[in-house]
Amino acid sequence: MFLVETERSSISMTSRIALLILLSLCTVGFAITQVGPQDDPVTPARLVARLGSNGNDDVADIKQLARTPRDSAGLLIGALHTIPDSETSAKADSPSMEHVLELIRALRYITGGTDFCAQTKHVFGSSEEEKNRKYWLTLHHKTCLSFFGYWMSRGRTYIAPVDAQRNIIAQWKIWYAKNGETFPYKPLHDPAPEDWLW
Repeated sequence: MFLVETERSSISMTSRIALLILLSLCTVGFAITQVGPQDDPVTPARLVARLGSNGNDDVADIKQLARTPRDSAGLLIGALHTIPDSETSAKADSPSMEHVLELIRALRYITGGTDFCAQTKHVFGSSEEEKNRKYWLTLHHKTCLSFFGYWMSRGRTYIAPVDAQRNIIAQWKIWYAKNGETFPYKPLHDPAPEDWLW
């Protein structure tokens, strides 16, 4: 009888020790995963890469990019690319489209509202959609097109034709090559949405 009780005690003690070791390992593993990402610095390059992604706080990231405006402007301009300009694409809110729109917004914000526009060879049609598109794309510049326009009350984004997009991206690159190092960066202070969001 004593032998059986001793065996049960040792099995029970072994199980308890194994369980404690397992729990300790799990706790250490959890602590490492919790400390790791928090200790990993969020670089400007990572902030630029995640702009426009689902669930990201773009405004907070843009404000953080404004702390290192010269370097951030170079990264933002380097990431610019054209996006499809069709109505279907604009309504889809694709990750690529959202990313580029946030890049433009960030550039406007950190440069105090600097913006570029361009002409297009596109001939706007007479449909209501095309009239609206032309109106919102020329709202701020009148004689040339913005990269995008936004009809806030409808939640509708209008994208400039690709030739205008290319021209605007080229203007940003030329601007940065000439002025990027010496520009007196001052982020927008309490900007109205139309000053940088559309």
